Amino acid sequence: MLIICTFTLTNLNAQKYNISVQLLNCSDSTAYLAHYFDGRIFADDTTKLANGKGSFSKDKILDQGIYVIYLPSQKYFDLLIGEDQEFSISADPNDFIGSISISGSIETNGFHDFQKFMKSQNEKSKGIQEAFKKATSETEKEKIKEKFKNTDLEVRAYIEKLSTKFPENSFVQKFAQFTLSPKIPDFKNEIPVNTPDREKVIQRKSYLYNKDHYFDHVNLTDSRYLRTPILKKKLDFFYEQILVQSPDTIVKESVKIIEQARPDSIFFQYLTQYALNYAVKSKVMGMDAAFVSLAKKYYLSGQANWADSTLMANIRERVIKTQFNLLGMKSQDLLMQTPEGEYVRLHEVEAPYTVLYFWEPDCGHCKKVTPRLKTEILDQYREKGLEVFAVCTQDQKEMWENAIHDYDIYDFINCYDPQFQTNFRIFYDVYSTPTMYLLDKDKKIIAKRLDIDNLKVFLNNELKKN
Repeated sequence: MLIICTFTLTNLNAQKYNISVQLLNCSDSTAYLAHYFDGRIFADDTTKLANGKGSFSKDKILDQGIYVIYLPSQKYFDLLIGEDQEFSISADPNDFIGSISISGSIETNGFHDFQKFMKSQNEKSKGIQEAFKKATSETEKEKIKEKFKNTDLEVRAYIEKLSTKFPENSFVQKFAQFTLSPKIPDFKNEIPVNTPDREKVIQRKSYLYNKDHYFDHVNLTDSRYLRTPILKKKLDFFYEQILVQSPDTIVKESVKIIEQARPDSIFFQYLTQYALNYAVKSKVMGMDAAFVSLAKKYYLSGQANWADSTLMANIRERVIKTQFNLLGMKSQDLLMQTPEGEYVRLHEVEAPYTVLYFWEPDCGHCKKVTPRLKTEILDQYREKGLEVFAVCTQDQKEMWENAIHDYDIYDFINCYDPQFQTNFRIFYDVYSTPTMYLLDKDKKIIAKRLDIDNLKVFLNNELKKN
């Protein structure tokens, strides 16, 4: 990964924490206390167990959030740590949720009650799902769907009552609300029956509402949400399943939530890094445009004060090599020399489609791709006006000319840059060979970093469109 998150979450206002544990029927000799962050857990403390008894204690306060006590036998349970950080827990590892008893922390106990309630609701939902699978009539299925709705209403009602049981700043009710999905209005009542494509209009309104209200139940300036097991899952689902996978959409929605978090420096950092990492890791062609936009806005502008010099150098280099070859951009012109010593310009190639091909004669992969580029691409699409602008990335002319002869690729526009004056490696991010781009008649970039099979797909789609 280009970016590695490193956080230190601290709170300097408190004195100490002291959490006593009594684990019944426990054979483990050690227990660990850890907090959630970014979909993983990070250890905060450890204690030796004597007959199941131990204590987590230090002269400092723990950052509030959802924690986990886990055992080497891979048994564990979650607990909420709020303002009260001196309490005791008794539980049987064979049934943590059913057996836990908490003394000394109302919030921690309230979270445990919420866990028990949700466990019972999940079991009820499973029973309803099984009944739906077995249902044979539409009438029966409709009745079961109503039970599903009622189960959801019961959960929402339970969570709503938590606001009356705990102080406004308590994390119990806030976390419980965070587990909810947006409640989408029934737009059927708003859209007239005679509306053209009514179902699509309803679906679109439902989708937009869900997208725009997805984070309604989280305060993006409250860093307690960072220490939960569900923030990363919700972000992953939002980015991967809800957002349209286009650079413009990813940038727009990323900026929207990042700016909401700006008042909290830790949350701001986390969401900024998450968005940039998502763009970096995406396998969607063209998502590097989102990376360039987010990197310029938050990193190269100097706002990412957490980034060290090495990280900034890596990001700056990546932006420089990517910003000139984004999809839809007009390609950078190249003035190259032919084997005969003449000069050709990329932008002077008159063709509805041009394959820009960077290769090396002694590159093992190029030896497989170059013949296919001739027989499967140029020979097959020549009648459609396709040309291949083949750039040799080396300056060894004799080896290059021999390769042209061996592959019989005289129909390519063969050229090279013996003095390396065109900066083609930067403009086209040529860090390995072969590298292929597909350009349209105006030399705008249609697709990039292609293999032969993907090149065929793009060519066929372009020809079909036109």
